[in-house]
Amino acid sequence: MTRRRFAIALVAVALLALTGGCLGYVTGGGEVTNETLNSDPPMSYDFETDRDAAFTLSADARYTAVYNVSSQESLRLYRETPYAGDQPLEFEAFRYRYADGEVITGSEFRARGGEVEQTPDEVYVRFTDEMNDGQLAISGRGSPRRFTSLAYVEGSYAVTLPPEFSTDVPVVGHVAPRDYTVETVDGRDRIVWESVTNSIVVQSYRETDLVIFAGILGVASIVAVVGTLRFKRQLDALREKRREMGLGVYEDDDDDGLL
Repeated sequence: MTRRRFAIALVAVALLALTGGCLGYVTGGGEVTNETLNSDPPMSYDFETDRDAAFTLSADARYTAVYNVSSQESLRLYRETPYAGDQPLEFEAFRYRYADGEVITGSEFRARGGEVEQTPDEVYVRFTDEMNDGQLAISGRGSPRRFTSLAYVEGSYAVTLPPEFSTDVPVVGHVAPRDYTVETVDGRDRIVWESVTNSIVVQSYRETDLVIFAGILGVASIVAVVGTLRFKRQLDALREKRREMGLGVYEDDDDDGLL
């Protein structure tokens, strides 16, 4: 009887895990709540941009994004991972702006027929027929020292760096795709692409970081020089000890060429 109860318990646990896993797959492990969609963005959205996608980065690793979705019936928001495949993009502070300038929150977007649904692989945003010539804005977390994003809409892109950040110095600064220009807007660098179809990467640095990089490089150089001199002294001492012991040395290491 005990074994039978144990077997029944195992079957129950297995069924619970299986149904839980299936439910998690169907719902994506959760949903994008109205509370998340209606939250306040970390900074004002740049709805006046003339780019199809405009990102504004902050020094505290937050960003805002404004997309031109005029020609879109839906938008698939996801991120690529090397081992787990596509994953839903994590974002908040959803806003939709109509062509006449009216801005609505995520819950209002849903109430007017729009959809924001999460699956295990992505977040789908679907627009109604009345939502044309509009813009979609979201915010999320992303470091300006290495910011990446997939191209959810095709067209022109812009990334505005935080104050005192730059990409000018190679190695510490990197931008892809390479066909970009840099503008200065209100004292901030803005990287602009006329056309993006795949993804963007912006690796920037605070200008004061260069002093730190220079200091690290200087210390590393001193350590390398000191290490080289110490190794040379140890090698010279070993050669002298071999001579004193009557052992031979290599001709190219001995001034008189004697073994």
